[in-house]
Amino acid sequence: MSVWCRCLGFIVVFYDISDDRVRQRVARFLQSLGFVRVQRSVFIGRGGFARAKDVVRGSLRLIDRGRDSVAAVVVPEDYGRRILVAGRLLNEPGRGEAPVVVV
Repeated sequence: MSVWCRCLGFIVVFYDISDDRVRQRVARFLQSLGFVRVQRSVFIGRGGFARAKDVVRGSLRLIDRGRDSVAAVVVPEDYGRRILVAGRLLNEPGRGEAPVVVV
């Protein structure tokens, strides 16, 4: 097993969902798992590949697979702590854990 598989990092989840109700359900689902909204359709949470798969599988029960999409990317912790932002985030992921640099 590689080091990448053993370590936890951040999971970035983003979606493109056309129906308002479905979009709200997915957002509530992500928030119930402890994810933080950083953009209107982007959430960040802690975890690894297995948790990212659970997020995508759970989202599949809520969305229309023919129209909508939900994607999750696992980012190693040392990369996730170096987020560069132009403008402002809705919430700061990992507040208190690592600086979020706003340019």
